[in-house]
Amino acid sequence: MLGDLQKIIGRSDQYQASDFNRAANQLLTNQFLYAERPGHRESYFLVASHVDYFTNLFEAIGWTFVHQPDEAYMGILPKGEERFMRLRLDESLLLLCVRQQYEQKLESFEVEAGQAYTSTDDLLTLYENLTGKEIPNETRLKEILSLFSRHGVIERGKADEMDPKNIPLKINPVIRQVVVEDYIRQLEALCDPEEQIEAMLDEAVDQAEVTADDAEEEQQENEENSVAVNETENVAAEEVTAE
Repeated sequence: MLGDLQKIIGRSDQYQASDFNRAANQLLTNQFLYAERPGHRESYFLVASHVDYFTNLFEAIGWTFVHQPDEAYMGILPKGEERFMRLRLDESLLLLCVRQQYEQKLESFEVEAGQAYTSTDDLLTLYENLTGKEIPNETRLKEILSLFSRHGVIERGKADEMDPKNIPLKINPVIRQVVVEDYIRQLEALCDPEEQIEAMLDEAVDQAEVTADDAEEEQQENEENSVAVNETENVAAEEVTAE
């Protein structure tokens, strides 16, 4: 990789090795870069003009580089099992709700330049309706939104003075990269784990009952065979006595 970088630098009058290092570190830190953000713009266009180099660079350390020029963003995703971020239950559920809300906006033609607009009130209403769980309190919600914002999934706006708790949100198209297609199944699986546990217990009980029934049938069959053997032996003994 160092040899490839030296060749690129040797042919470039615009960039230095430090510029490539900074762009790579910014991707690792933010996970996604956007052309429209002033703080991302320089690194975005550097990477966009050297896609092959950065693809190979992140491939070497176990990441997949993604670039969506039509929506002007790029990012990196871990591979395999590491692809899925380790989240708490409320974080996972809220992230899945963000994806659900994005899809609803998309179906209603309310997505502009790949971005959907919503608010925390709408998001929490959807969260409550879909999961049936108590919504996160204000402090916890801010923590979760900060996490999503750091990873470039959402951007927070400034709340209205008349409704300071209802924060405007912009959902970025990377939500479709972070939350994969089976998000509905994931949401259903996480909504009520207690029901899943009960179902597993019921299944285990049913299997135990079937096993017990099989054992009882086998015991009855053995008893019947035993009776039949005894009767055969008695008949044979009577015949010997008669002779």
